[in-house]
Amino acid sequence: MRTLDPSRPRRATGPLVGLVAVGGVLAACSGPGPGEKDVTYDSLDALHESATTAGLTCLSFVPEDTGTPDAEMGACDDTTLLAVFADDVDEAEYFALLPETPAAEGEAALVGPNWVIVGDTGDLLETQAGIGGDFASDR
Repeated sequence: MRTLDPSRPRRATGPLVGLVAVGGVLAACSGPGPGEKDVTYDSLDALHESATTAGLTCLSFVPEDTGTPDAEMGACDDTTLLAVFADDVDEAEYFALLPETPAAEGEAALVGPNWVIVGDTGDLLETQAGIGGDFASDR
C-alpha cells in the first residue's frame, strides 16, 4: 500500500490535464477569429474588423451606398475600398460591381472568397498575411 509523505506537496495533475483538454476542444469549436485566413465574411463590418486587426490602416471608415443588395462597400481614409459580396455573386463579377479598380501604380486588389480590398500594395501585403486572399493579378 502506498503512503503519502505529508512533507511532500501534492500535485493536481489529473484535474489540470482535464482542464487543458476541455480548453482545446472549446478552441477547436470556435468560429473564425483574428488571423483566420481565406474565410468568407457575412458583413462589411466583419471584413473591416479583420482587415484592420491584420494591419490595414483605416483611421476613418465610411460605408458607401452600392445601390444593389449584391454588395456592401466602404472606404478607409478615401484611399482603400473594402467590399463584401452576396453568396450568389460569381468572383468574375466582383470588379464589375466596384466603382473603381486598381488604376494607379502601387495599387492592387486583394481578393478573397466573397470579398475584395482595393488599396496600396504595401498595406495589402501586410493585410494578406493576416486574413489571406490573393492579389487579383495572381488569379
